[in-house]
Amino acid sequence: PNAIQNLMKVATTQQSFELVSNEDVAVIRILAGGILCNVKFVIFAQLEKTYQYRPGGIPADETKPWDDLSRTLLQIISDYVTFDIHAAAAHAAASVRAIATSRAEAVANGTETVSSTKQESELDQLNTRMSYVQLALELAANIFTEEGATETDEAVSEKKADNAVSAKVNTPKAADEDHEMAGDNDDEEEHDADEEERDADEEYASAASGDENDSDFEDEDQNDFDEDDMEELLADESTIAKEADETIQHSILGMFLNVIVPSLRLLAEPTKMSTLAIAIKECSVSETADEASLKMIISVSETFATLHERALGCFNNFLLVIEDSLKSWFRLHSDNVAAWWGFLIAVADHLFGVESTPAEHSAADQRLRFVILEPVVGCMWTLARSVGGNVPVTPEQIEGLIHVCEAAPSAEIRVKAVGVIGNVARRQPGHIDANKRIGNYLLEHIISKPLLAFASSNGNREASSLLTDSDIEPIVEALDLFYDIYSDADYDYDGPVFVTGDFLSKLRQMCVPMRKLSKSVDRRKNRSLRDRSDLAHENLRAFIDYKSSERKGR
Repeated sequence: PNAIQNLMKVATTQQSFELVSNEDVAVIRILAGGILCNVKFVIFAQLEKTYQYRPGGIPADETKPWDDLSRTLLQIISDYVTFDIHAAAAHAAASVRAIATSRAEAVANGTETVSSTKQESELDQLNTRMSYVQLALELAANIFTEEGATETDEAVSEKKADNAVSAKVNTPKAADEDHEMAGDNDDEEEHDADEEERDADEEYASAASGDENDSDFEDEDQNDFDEDDMEELLADESTIAKEADETIQHSILGMFLNVIVPSLRLLAEPTKMSTLAIAIKECSVSETADEASLKMIISVSETFATLHERALGCFNNFLLVIEDSLKSWFRLHSDNVAAWWGFLIAVADHLFGVESTPAEHSAADQRLRFVILEPVVGCMWTLARSVGGNVPVTPEQIEGLIHVCEAAPSAEIRVKAVGVIGNVARRQPGHIDANKRIGNYLLEHIISKPLLAFASSNGNREASSLLTDSDIEPIVEALDLFYDIYSDADYDYDGPVFVTGDFLSKLRQMCVPMRKLSKSVDRRKNRSLRDRSDLAHENLRAFIDYKSSERKGR
């Protein structure tokens, strides 16, 4: 108890320090706060046990210090991480130039070793400062993820207490969302299932050339749709969102939004030392310079790139909490959505803009660029998903995201890029051309091309090495997005894109390859991917049935 009380005094500025700089005091308080956050669940478990029989549970005077701690820490973190990252990059570049010059002179004079210089010491101090900034960002993300989410849920649940509405959309994907994979199947059972699926998939493939989009089908749910009920529902949701928003502005979420997010945006902006090719020019060092100088530049660039990565990861945590708990918040703050999208695009443009294409840079530079680009695209994915794709994206930006899909060195980045463009394709009305571009790209390049290549290898497990997880994950994600994008014939792009483009026939041809691909994934080595692949295949067949009958009777 005494240790907790002392740490609380340190973290909440009740403890004074002499002969210590303000910057070091902030680090001490951040570290103390980190320790307290790590032991908080233990403390609260003890409090719950102590007061389990007390009416009303834990007294407010026991919980208030912890609530105040979170707010105090966020303010300390905000002050600490607010520094000019571009000035720091310029200072680092000047130090590297001085060190490289000193080393070059030593070599010219025949001196083999050079003693530590003032500039090296300054670089070490900068590296230490930035490592503490990263620690502070991690703590801020943890505070918000744990407490911001809780406060948001409480704000929403209070407003929704008398307005609960539950619904389940009758589409193939929704119908399969409750599907649970059984345990490990015996080889004989799986073989029997394979035989049945093979016959069904071959029927789909053989029917590809005879697709019809007209029949007697009529969606019964459409007859039950009441526009007055929908208007009332939307009005209720809007009221709930506005009232919850007022509550949130005074919560941890509001504090994070107003105090931390602006700092995150500044820390995420790439500097002249964030990418290797630009850093070499900034430091006036040739790419053929001595190995020690190049290693030093790479080390500095890695430090800046990692800081950008942490800042963007912290920002994505913020977006994810809002998406999970209060998606309607985005509708009330479309200006924030537009500003954040523009900021993320600016960062991506800096990394892979027209002035610097990936092919022109070294492998090390590419690695550093993608270290930053992956969380950028992750934030874009969360943001686009949260607003149903309604972000201010341009045709040029769509092409840029497609380029990221093609250049991505890992499954994680490619899946995220596919997620962004897939959600952007959902915009309607008025974005038919963009939907056509994205729909064709997903179907032809992300789904069909690798599946058909895999099918030509007979799809056996020995040949499964032809397709790695980097190829399979995007296929599954693209299929899932396809089911959402083209889930309704009333969407303005469904006719001119899905029907006119003969997407249904092309999807039929994917049934057999997708089944083979799914079965090639070893359940014992990657159960999650196998389950998701199986489900994607099942949903593919259901989606084809759904779209085959959707337009009949219209």
